[in-house]
Amino acid sequence: MKQTITIILLVLSFPNWACSFARTTKPFEVDSTGSIDPQRTEFEVSEIVRGSDDGDLHSCSDAGIITLKALNPPPETGFIFEIVKGEFEDRLFTDAPITPADFKEPGEFTFIWLDGSSYEQEPFDIVVQVTPISRTGNIGEPTTLEVSHPGVKKPWWRFW
Repeated sequence: MKQTITIILLVLSFPNWACSFARTTKPFEVDSTGSIDPQRTEFEVSEIVRGSDDGDLHSCSDAGIITLKALNPPPETGFIFEIVKGEFEDRLFTDAPITPADFKEPGEFTFIWLDGSSYEQEPFDIVVQVTPISRTGNIGEPTTLEVSHPGVKKPWWRFW
């Protein structure tokens, strides 16, 4: 009887598990080993996906995704991302140095935020500073990157 109740509870709670994301970055550990100086690295915006309302309350359609890609990612280097100009609706970056998760392409950083479950999304225009850091804690010359999106207007035929 206990097993039947457990199975029923698991099945009923399954929709709560529907929206989850794997970590797309991992912490970059600074220690005293290695001597590679951090190189200035140029980045580009690879992809921007805005949140939407797909009608399913248990989906991840409300998530916004920004993917930034290093053009020539140096080895043994972490990066600190920060917004230095403009306003953003949510916290996009942490203060700590990071690297891409093991399943991501080298130099590909994906950031996820709750953009909202809506048919309409506001525009944004921010400047992101990317600072390289070596294993020994040496900080390299930062680069800046403009990240913007024109927003999404509600379709003319939507009255609600």
